[in-house]
Formats: sequence, C-alpha cells, structure tokens
Amino acid sequence: MNIPPLVQLALCMVIASLLAAFIPLATFDTPAVLVAATATIGAVFLLPAVMSFLLHKTTVNPTSPEMATTLVTNGIYSITRNPMYVGMLIILMAFALWLGALSAVLMAALFFMTIDRFQIRGEERALAQTFGKPFEDYAARVPRWLFIRSKAALQD
Repeated sequence: MNIPPLVQLALCMVIASLLAAFIPLATFDTPAVLVAATATIGAVFLLPAVMSFLLHKTTVNPTSPEMATTLVTNGIYSITRNPMYVGMLIILMAFALWLGALSAVLMAALFFMTIDRFQIRGEERALAQTFGKPFEDYAARVPRWLFIRSKAALQD
C-alpha cells in the first residue's frame, strides 16, 4: 500500500472522531484508567519494536521493506511479526474507547483489515525475497497478529 501506516492510523483516528461525533451508532463510557491502560499496552508493543529496528540498524520505513538489512526476530518480534501494527491497533482501540462510540471502534476493525491485507502481505513478500528461508522459518513459528496464525503465512 502506498499510504504509510502512520498516515493510515491518523486517518482512522480522524474518521473515528467524525463517526463518534455524527454517527455514533451506540455510545458508552469507558473509565479513564482503562483507556490509559489500553494506550500503554499499545505503546509497550510499538516502542520496543521501533527501538529494536534502530538497534539492529535496519529500516523502519514500511513503504520500503526491501531495504531491510536485518531480519529482527528476537524480543517483541518473538511474540508477533508485526508489533508496530499491533501497537498502532491497540492505540487506535484506546482512542475509540476514549471517544465512547461503537462507530469509532469499527475504525479499529477497518485499520486491522487494511493493514493486514494491503501492508503486511506486501512487506512479507519483500522480506521473503530478501531473507528467504530464515524469514519463512520465522513466519512459520511466530504469528502475524499475536494469537492469530495464518495457515499459509506467505501464501495469503
């Protein structure tokens, strides 16, 4: 996908805000502590993932995965192949909870689907081309989205 994931996240937040304001579908109150805890969990995935890429001196640019110089598989990357996207999704969920509208929560589902379908799959194809069997072994061992395993990690 040509739209960088951070831009997609920002767009989803803007649209979630508009939906919550104009078409909330159903509203709810979320305790501030739950919103804060959810946002913190998102940061726990996102920040170590970025730091890991920087420490390994490989690209953090998701629009150029073919420029990766190192296949990072340790730390947070041993739990999920996409901790940055997991973190973004959780932060978006925290934002939707803060907005308190079901329609805002739907934007988290849309973000998940578009990142999975249009961003991650292309990145994984590029990583498979760049790193070959080590990436294939990694993809077979570590789920794309935390507990969500793909039966055909590289074929879908």
